[in-house]
Amino acid sequence: MHLVRLVYVSTSINEVDSDTLQSILSTAQTNNDAHDLTGLLVFDDKYFVQLIEGGRSAVSQLLGNLYRDTRHKDLVVLGFDVVHQRQFPNWSMQFVPTVDVTKNVLLRHGVTSKFEPYSLTHESAVAFMVEMLARQ
Repeated sequence: MHLVRLVYVSTSINEVDSDTLQSILSTAQTNNDAHDLTGLLVFDDKYFVQLIEGGRSAVSQLLGNLYRDTRHKDLVVLGFDVVHQRQFPNWSMQFVPTVDVTKNVLLRHGVTSKFEPYSLTHESAVAFMVEMLARQ
């Protein structure tokens, strides 16, 4: 099985309160466990940035589901590539709130000191998420 990594950004359609976010995470964790997917989600009340790892078929199917999901819009794939090992092997879906993100982290990986995930490249998004995980 080839492992692949998907990194995407999108914008929430509606306000996401803590209950809605917990529901999204719980569903993702259950579905990801069932399909041997792992990853990390960063969310800031408006933007989602997600990295998903797993088999090509499972990740491709998830991407199709994400495109059909009406809870967000403007989904942009930053990267879809073959990887040799998982970056986040222990998490079906780990969550990092952007309140944990400092200006220095954003400047190191992004363009500005504000969380603007559409300005990230594939490489900077992966590096950003790896650093966020290390801070947990």
